[in-house]
Amino acid sequence: MRSVFSRLSVDNLRTDPFPHLVADDVLPADLYRELSDDFPPFSVIAWDGPPPNNKRYPLSAHLAFGNERVPAVWRDFLELHSSPATLAEVDALLAPHWDPAMLRCLDGHVRGHEYGLYGRDRAEPGRVLQDARLEINTPVSMTPGTPRGPHLDTRNRLFTGLFYVRDPADRSAGGDLVLYRWRGAIPSRIDAFAFPDDLVEPVATIPYRANRLVLFPQSLAALHGVSPRAVTPATRRYVFITAEIGEDWLTPCVS
Repeated sequence: MRSVFSRLSVDNLRTDPFPHLVADDVLPADLYRELSDDFPPFSVIAWDGPPPNNKRYPLSAHLAFGNERVPAVWRDFLELHSSPATLAEVDALLAPHWDPAMLRCLDGHVRGHEYGLYGRDRAEPGRVLQDARLEINTPVSMTPGTPRGPHLDTRNRLFTGLFYVRDPADRSAGGDLVLYRWRGAIPSRIDAFAFPDDLVEPVATIPYRANRLVLFPQSLAALHGVSPRAVTPATRRYVFITAEIGEDWLTPCVS
């Protein structure tokens, strides 16, 4: 098993509209094919029964570890990507772009803290909780739409990593990652599920592609969302790789 970050370098970094890295074919073809073929279905990630229309469902790493319905290759993958070793790789890529307010909560550095798993361990000051969770957006059976529009991730998040595991049979349009910027002043409430169009403008679109990775640090500029998905029987599949701390460090007053 190898990390999806192991082939990345700062050469993959883009800065508009905020710092982010995009890389393709981040895993060897044979490993990626095994992961894609063995991606757990809706019945493992959520429940047995028909899925609702165009909804997101996650399965966190700590829940997958003890679930024998999750293939071993995926349990190994999630264990690696929720480990301090992977966090060190992310830090090496994003260190120049960490928000100063976040670093103040971690005594100036991301590495060397007490670590735990999101959803299993208690959030405490100075502890970094990691997760690598399987996520899906269910098929679109009715009106085309997005599972989530422009938004900021949670205020205690350190970074967002998205590893796309697009089904080779998926021929649907949409479901791409859209990066935005603020049209004016940042609103006082930054926890909206989706900001209205008059507050944000789209800047870049990153297509939903197999074996593609997107990585960016949390900040007030890190506005992103998913483009509308056409009606499709396909499931949108990806891994969400992230870390959080106990403090809600991201506020509109960050200097």
